[in-house]
Amino acid sequence: MIAHDPTAERFDLTACVVRALVLYSLAEFQSGHATTIRVTVDGTVFSVADDGRGHAIDRAVDGTPYMRFVYEHLEFPHASGVAAPVQLQGIGLSLVNALCSELIVTVRKADASLRLRFREGRLERSEPGSATANGTGNTIAGTISPRLCPAPADGRLLEGWLLHVLAACPSLQLHFNGRRLQASRDGG
Repeated sequence: MIAHDPTAERFDLTACVVRALVLYSLAEFQSGHATTIRVTVDGTVFSVADDGRGHAIDRAVDGTPYMRFVYEHLEFPHASGVAAPVQLQGIGLSLVNALCSELIVTVRKADASLRLRFREGRLERSEPGSATANGTGNTIAGTISPRLCPAPADGRLLEGWLLHVLAACPSLQLHFNGRRLQASRDGG
């Protein structure tokens, strides 16, 4: 039997999910399609928003709407035996969804919007809409499932990681819990 070490660093599942989502948004920034990423974390509840291009909302994969596919097919393409028609990020997004008791994905496009609500990893509601005045991009908000016994996110450590991201990308507008982060003047 393995003894519990109370001094061992705990695994911060919420921060791990947030970091993965920030990296997806950062790819939009690095490709010139986004300027701003907004992160909010409160306990095990999170939101990551960007002003990038937004997910494809009119695309289908194997007859399934693309958005549902990338958020629900954790095993794809490994279990299907066919070449992957989606990027590997779909695997990460389905894992994020599987870790959440609730996940709400909002996609804003120039000509349309889409809001998906997942509960326990399965699509519960899809709400297409018209263009919004809020520009383009994605907002992914959720709650880590209580069945995973997550501890509240350590906001201080997550903010430190975000400051490192900002140091690497100083022209990025990065917000955390309602305030814009500023890159350190000493480069670190």
